[in-house]
Amino acid sequence: MQKGIDVSAYQGKIDWTRIKPYIDFAIIRCGWGNDSEAQDDIYYERNSKACEDLGIPYGVYLFSYATTLDEARSEVLHTLRLIRNKKLEYPVFLDVEEKRQMSLPKETLTEIVKYYCEEMERHGYYVGIYASLDRFKSNLDSRDLDRFDKWVAEWNNRFTYEGKAGMWQQTSYEELPGIRGRVDGDIAFYDYPKIIRDANLNHLGDEKYKFKVGDKVYVSGNVYENNDMSNVITTLCDQEYVIERIIPNTLAPYQIALGFVSESSLYQKVLND
Repeated sequence: MQKGIDVSAYQGKIDWTRIKPYIDFAIIRCGWGNDSEAQDDIYYERNSKACEDLGIPYGVYLFSYATTLDEARSEVLHTLRLIRNKKLEYPVFLDVEEKRQMSLPKETLTEIVKYYCEEMERHGYYVGIYASLDRFKSNLDSRDLDRFDKWVAEWNNRFTYEGKAGMWQQTSYEELPGIRGRVDGDIAFYDYPKIIRDANLNHLGDEKYKFKVGDKVYVSGNVYENNDMSNVITTLCDQEYVIERIIPNTLAPYQIALGFVSESSLYQKVLND
């Protein structure tokens, strides 16, 4: 088991150098709600950069307000914008605890959470769900969500959740050097850095590729059904697409809306001054 903390702007400026000896990982709030820069966590860039500079493994969470699928789509875009090119060795979590979400029919809330999780997976990320023990036993108790890891808030000396849980928020009152005031304390049951790297998730292997997720590229060549360059779907000539995912160590590692393409089939136009 690994010991960590989760933080947001509420913790202010954290001295990560001082806190590093006391933790194995961190989960950082990147933002909340719809895709608006006004709803980015103001300390997210500072916190994530500090963790990367100091070699502290970290993941992120987005506080959800979504009550419709359209809002869930915006939250997906919000998350993707903020985590692009980040080195996430822990999952991307959707924080589901907003009161107005709890008034939704269970089927509706399940559909919203499932949509977010599946979209994050489609873009190559390891995703999980954060909520309290009571919420997982009631509003979020659905077989459709069983396959996603749970990060369970149960402020107790004993963990009692019986479902598939990867993390436990054990306390809301951890006191550590480098942070003024209290902070949430967490336990990770899984070796997430190994799991994520072994599965080629979270784009940790993208550094060796010329193009990145989110890049707009022109495709001139074959588009394949599979990343091993089998089953040609179509051949494109100078058509623009966005790279949605990179699957390392494959022949056609770049995924676009139509399928998979090799690096030799991609280019970007040079704009003249």
